[in-house]
Amino acid sequence: MKPMKRVFSLILAVLMLTAAAALIAADDPYDAVIEEAGRIVAGLDPDADADVTVKVDGKTVVFPDQKPVIRDDRTLVPVRFIAENLGYEVDYDHEDHSAVIDSGRIVLYIGTDQAVIDGERVQLDTPSVLISDRTMVPLRVIAETLGCTVDWFNTNRTVLVNKRLNDGSEMPVFDRFEQSGLFWAYSTPANDYLVWRDNYKTAEEASDPENFNAWWIERPKDKSDLLNGSLDCSIVARTFEPETLAQIKDMFYSVYPTRYADACDLMRDSIRGELWQTFYEEDSELYPLFSAMPPRSGTFGSYYLDNREVEMYVNDTCTRLIVNVNAEWAENPEIPRALTEEETAFYTEQAKRNYMLSLWDLE
Repeated sequence: MKPMKRVFSLILAVLMLTAAAALIAADDPYDAVIEEAGRIVAGLDPDADADVTVKVDGKTVVFPDQKPVIRDDRTLVPVRFIAENLGYEVDYDHEDHSAVIDSGRIVLYIGTDQAVIDGERVQLDTPSVLISDRTMVPLRVIAETLGCTVDWFNTNRTVLVNKRLNDGSEMPVFDRFEQSGLFWAYSTPANDYLVWRDNYKTAEEASDPENFNAWWIERPKDKSDLLNGSLDCSIVARTFEPETLAQIKDMFYSVYPTRYADACDLMRDSIRGELWQTFYEEDSELYPLFSAMPPRSGTFGSYYLDNREVEMYVNDTCTRLIVNVNAEWAENPEIPRALTEEETAFYTEQAKRNYMLSLWDLE
């Protein structure tokens, strides 16, 4: 135990010397200790800028000095700039070392993971810290408490913050995808489309019907005849190389922010398991036992992730995977419905017998 005690004593001495150096240079000695403690708790290096772009209502936020940082998959931003871009004031209580947003609606205790949100004390999953005289706070907690949606796009390290509409509903997911800067956008008389930007040099090239797209996002202009009135947009894929799947999964961060991994698992299970649906639709009249319409939703049943109904299925020619992105809180009473174990086993076996599973790399 003696060697461990020496190591601990050495670490403690280094921390004390670091804090002491900060005390000498600071106007408020206690603030200096908080800054150093915050760095230690958050595990941040002095220059740990994350090279993250933050957009509020589609406009890029300019951070003049301290840039956003990322810790434990959480984006921390200077509180004043993000709050003021959302139209809220920030005050500081120097007695308890806290940042106060919107006249006390949010109180963040700097250097700790403690906060008061809407009058209730909560523990954050990452602490607020002081870096270069800027109070850095977890962006998602602040924005969502203030009535905004938050989207993260890992591909280009972009965070979108959008105020909700007057009726409390979210800005359409399709429009937020377009805001990300990852797509070319074009329209036809029937649909709006988003195509992966890196694949083409111009929007004109992206919209050329002769080009083969591994995947795209589409939104019908007229939704009056849709069976699913809550449809926001659809992600359509017709190849499943790792690069394509990685790009589609990046979209799931926005749609299912806390259940991202579950949504990715459902997508893969849909590709592997739902081929039985095409068999069913073609031959169901031969099997009276299975006459009820099967679900068109994430793998054999009903799933709701992050307040959204999940709807993923392989189309009737086994050539495309459809991921329908539905509006928040909308629930279709007809589909999806859960299959019985007997139905699941039956259609899975029929798919294995009747379809070219090599097309999907599922042998």
